[in-house]
Amino acid sequence: MWARRLAFRWERLRRNPAAHWCVLFIVLAVTIPLHNNNANPYSRFALLEAIAEDHSLAIDAYRDKTCDWSKTPDGRYYSNKAPGPVLLALPLYLPLDAAVVAHATDRKTRDARRLQARDTLLDALSIVLQVLPFAFLVLLSASMLAARGVSRPAIELATLAMLFGNTASLLMNMFHGHGLAALLTLGLALAFIERRMFLVGLLLGLDVLCDYGSALFVPIVLLLVLALEGRERGGGLARLLRVMLGAVAPLLAFVAYHALCFGGPFVLPNKYQNPVFVDNGGGALWGVIDRFPNAHRAFELLFGNKRSLWVTQPWVLLLAGLLLVFAWRRRGWTRARAGAARIVLPLAFGGLAALLVMNASFGGWHGGVSPGPRYLSAILPLVGLALGLSYDLFPRPVRIGLWLSMLPALALFIIIWAGDVTIWPDENIWPRCYATLFKSGPVKTYLRLGFLLLGFVLAASVALFRSLGWPRARDAQPSLAKPEPPVA
Repeated sequence: MWARRLAFRWERLRRNPAAHWCVLFIVLAVTIPLHNNNANPYSRFALLEAIAEDHSLAIDAYRDKTCDWSKTPDGRYYSNKAPGPVLLALPLYLPLDAAVVAHATDRKTRDARRLQARDTLLDALSIVLQVLPFAFLVLLSASMLAARGVSRPAIELATLAMLFGNTASLLMNMFHGHGLAALLTLGLALAFIERRMFLVGLLLGLDVLCDYGSALFVPIVLLLVLALEGRERGGGLARLLRVMLGAVAPLLAFVAYHALCFGGPFVLPNKYQNPVFVDNGGGALWGVIDRFPNAHRAFELLFGNKRSLWVTQPWVLLLAGLLLVFAWRRRGWTRARAGAARIVLPLAFGGLAALLVMNASFGGWHGGVSPGPRYLSAILPLVGLALGLSYDLFPRPVRIGLWLSMLPALALFIIIWAGDVTIWPDENIWPRCYATLFKSGPVKTYLRLGFLLLGFVLAASVALFRSLGWPRARDAQPSLAKPEPPVA
């Protein structure tokens, strides 16, 4: 029986329209590790060390390993990051840590071994907690699109957008926490489409626990829950109750952590931030968030030369504009596809707008050492799913334009992953990438570049050959929804 089930699952994976790209993503993430493990992931690692060694949430003994800390009035140091990634990593980290420090007789030796294994452990956490689940969610996304009659080119482009064409994908094998937030956001949207409301609440709660900015998604989700069409017993209030029940456990973890560390259930570490970062903010809330968004920062995030959406992933802005122009074109859509779009589009673009306003109100809007607008990254894979749902609305010349607009994002992915590019806030991203490749690139950069290009060529070849038999493959797809008549 188990062999038959395994064969069935393998057949579903083989027929999944995104399988070739997901395999490439996993292979690249496993074979090209450690792009930019810096003060950000090291802050989370310091908390993991403190829990393992001191059974404490304070990182006093490891504070010198990172500048990302918060100092409370009692003189204790804590990580200034949202605790979700650490809490989710503990079940995996603790046995790995035990193996690393095995037979060490004193703390000095144990900490020396941890420091030596730090980057390897962070890579492992990124692969297990981010890369593999994210690839699985993209597979589910492709199946959902196929079951709703989405064309093969739309699924291919959406898959490229989710896996390679956004800032979250650049950070997916670094333990920054943005990768976890992005996959949780994508997961809650898929759960929403399937009307699994308890799971929506759980994933939304974990999302906020991993990235404070994801709290901006809460009102959007609640409004969608109440507005969702359906005949469930109890209607919108019953759905809302299930969402709230799902969010209970993450909420309790949020309250307990912040009360223990910072003196209040909703007191964030930003209140006691390292003064270096507070000074960079100069705003009203904790010296970081201003009362109103700054127009210059908003422009830089959208169209600036340093790390805006326009220079890193122009397809996002193009899609937003096209949806405004072609919103009326829905003829031929099934009810199932229209129902998914009514969930995905408001969440994707409402969430993007909310994060943009928040980010433009933040003195460190640029994200520090970052290859893109990383404070927007939690929503970007979901915008890729919105691309897949809406692609068939557009006329052929527009669809070609969407493919062309994806090329800069793919090129940036290849260069960043090949060159381990460290882009500082005052640097323009493309001149910096050019310098990395043609002025200061070591041999390993060119070897990685060739490996990445070979992988994309092979995956694109597979996509081409599979597309020749796409009508037959699509008919064989396991359906996630009953066939529906087209929307008039």
